[in-house]
Amino acid sequence: MATFTQLGSGNWRVQVRRKNRYVAETFRRRKDGEEWALEMERNIDRNGSSKPRVVRDVRTFGDLIDLHDEDMRDVGKPPRRSKAAVMASLKAELGSVKLPALNRERLIEFGEKAGQARRWSSDVGNRFIF
Repeated sequence: MATFTQLGSGNWRVQVRRKNRYVAETFRRRKDGEEWALEMERNIDRNGSSKPRVVRDVRTFGDLIDLHDEDMRDVGKPPRRSKAAVMASLKAELGSVKLPALNRERLIEFGEKAGQARRWSSDVGNRFIF
């Protein structure tokens, strides 16, 4: 049986305790939490695994951007013009980079290339604020 607790932010914390396993997640909508809890309970009953939410085949930085965009749309807040433009730009420039390769050195290289293209350093930094 899952426990649902509404947080002060309006989000829902869902906790599943079953067969000496414990897993918890936070959701914007209670319905999403109920679906997740049912899935976790079934997983625990079937194979004893209480693995958290499955990340949908995210292998590159572009996949991660798409997942973020999809999540924002799911909660009814699609990215506005500025954020959408920044996300499109990042996807075009870094979208093919595999996540394990997206490290400090790769980001510095990205910043240096942007600097050579005569962009302000604050412009490069602002892209990652979103």
